Amino acid sequence: MTTWAADELGAANLGDRRLTRRLISLAERFAASPTASIPGACADGAEVQGAYRFFEQAHDERRVSTTTEI
Repeated sequence: MTTWAADELGAANLGDRRLTRRLISLAERFAASPTASIPGACADGAEVQGAYRFFEQAHDERRVSTTTEI
């Protein structure tokens, strides 16, 4: 059985399946605690670090982006 996040975000093409899995995991965490900060929503320090690394991808050459270039 898949989760709502996997159904909604599983087809995201971020260039690496690990990034898609991280996106799904973060969406589930943040949905469970919508008013929490990133450290408050994440289970432990490793997950917090992973979340910040995910969001920093926009500054990386791999570029996770929410826009589509035409």
